[in-house]
Amino acid sequence: MGTKDKLSYERLISRVEYYKEKALELEKKLVFAEETMEQLENEKNINDSLRLIEEKEREIDHLRKQVEDLSKKLNRMEEHELEKRMKGYEELLSSIQQELNDKDQQIDLYQQRVKSMEKRININRSAEPVFEETEREAETTVPRNKNELNCMCYFDYSVIFTKDRKGFVRGSFYLENTGTETLENPYVCFRFQPAESSAIKGKIISLIASPTQDEMLQSIWMYMDNDWAEKAKERGEIWICPLRETKFKSGDRLSLDDFQIPIKSKIDENITVEAFVYFHKQKYRAKAVNHIAINF
Repeated sequence: MGTKDKLSYERLISRVEYYKEKALELEKKLVFAEETMEQLENEKNINDSLRLIEEKEREIDHLRKQVEDLSKKLNRMEEHELEKRMKGYEELLSSIQQELNDKDQQIDLYQQRVKSMEKRININRSAEPVFEETEREAETTVPRNKNELNCMCYFDYSVIFTKDRKGFVRGSFYLENTGTETLENPYVCFRFQPAESSAIKGKIISLIASPTQDEMLQSIWMYMDNDWAEKAKERGEIWICPLRETKFKSGDRLSLDDFQIPIKSKIDENITVEAFVYFHKQKYRAKAVNHIAINF
């Protein structure tokens, strides 16, 4: 082999080695590029995953907010429904309580009527009180136990006239226990002269007229609608007594408030009204310290 051929062979080998090295180097670069690409792809997938996670988290936050809003609305609805139910229960209880109160009032009314009827029976059984003594005798008559039984009664009134000489007396009648013993169930007699002028109105009821519940509750006095009281009307006497069992202790006062007596001037030139009080159980009587006098 000549020198020329030997050089050409060596060059060829050298080039082959060079290209091997280059191929190896390129192969390394290719592997590195593939790894880099795989890494980039992995990073992209991670970024996509992170974005997806963030989106899901946002969706979860949005859903959580919706759940909270719905829970609040549900709570408000439940509270509103509970308030409505509570209000309905309260209205039902109030209605039941009102019915019970009405029943209690009716029972009380019936009890009062029964007691009043019993009182009327007792009045019918009792003898008619008699006030036939003269005014001077009445003033000087005292009970045996004056310090224990004593009642001062009197009128407080005013007279109102119209132009045609008609009008009415308006006032109150008071009973004061000035003794030391408790007084019970007074019978009050208003004696009119002339007898034709006898009439007194006010918060006084008649059980015969079947008073209403309101009238029974608002009234303290009732007319004594018995046989001897009816006969007493013919001589100008009107008798009344408390509607309920009544006791007033020493120092207490009982009153017939705001009574009215109509005035008819054609009956007589003079009209007088006296008052007497009789305590049947204690057999004690008293005359009012003043009287009503009307002169035309």
